[in-house]
Amino acid sequence: MLCFGSGPMFIIWSLNNFTAMSSGSGRIIVAGFVSVLFCYITGNNLPREKNVWFYCTFFGLISLGLPFLLMPLSLRFITTSELAIYLSSVPLFVLLLAQIFLKEKITKQKWLGFIIGIFGLIILSDPYSFSIQNSNELLASILCIIISICLASGGIVLQRMPKYNPISFSAGTFFVATLLAIPVFLFSYPNSNPSLESSLSIVFVGVVSTFLGGLCRILLVKRAGAVFTSINGYLVPLVTCSLGIIFLNETLDVNTILSFLIVITGVLISQDLHNKFLKL
Repeated sequence: MLCFGSGPMFIIWSLNNFTAMSSGSGRIIVAGFVSVLFCYITGNNLPREKNVWFYCTFFGLISLGLPFLLMPLSLRFITTSELAIYLSSVPLFVLLLAQIFLKEKITKQKWLGFIIGIFGLIILSDPYSFSIQNSNELLASILCIIISICLASGGIVLQRMPKYNPISFSAGTFFVATLLAIPVFLFSYPNSNPSLESSLSIVFVGVVSTFLGGLCRILLVKRAGAVFTSINGYLVPLVTCSLGIIFLNETLDVNTILSFLIVITGVLISQDLHNKFLKL
């Protein structure tokens, strides 16, 4: 949870010297290099099958490249805590996408959880306070929802694709995302040389939050199952909020806390975790 939860904090630090685009693309490049290197060190190879590369391309561009490029943009106008709450809604969008693309039957209970979760996001975005002055906050909210949908689409891709070596597939997706990130990084690199702190922040986000966090998730799903992993995933916003308060001097207002509780309630209802616990 520390891997994923600490990511937004280090993105904030990288933005002290890097542009939003160079921060996001730099993160992808670092993670891509480490992922491919780890793939070959462990005796694996990049995918060779054309149909697997189709999934790698979609996942790499939509579920890795686009959301990681947009995160720094949103963090210019909202806090890390708010970003974490938006990302906690990913399971809700997985539910919606599964209905559209996998034709899965969605129960009334799951739809109720989805509606409750979306209501929490509306409260978080605070549309009643919209004005010309805070239009950037509204834009950041829209970007966060797009990021959540992109991340949710990754789960649909993994469910539809044939079984494949997760390390090789991960390396292939990061390879594709890196091809997108390199030109973005070159064109958006800041005019002055970034500080060591900002540079190390990007390295940390790439290696720990992106590569290592993804690897731990794969291993955890394999050893303990997807239910246990998803339940622990709900702790990520708590880690992000705590680090933001301790190291970034962020504060939590009533609106943020209320929206977090509503979103998590919606997620828990839609996932029917009580019955899943009974089956374990």
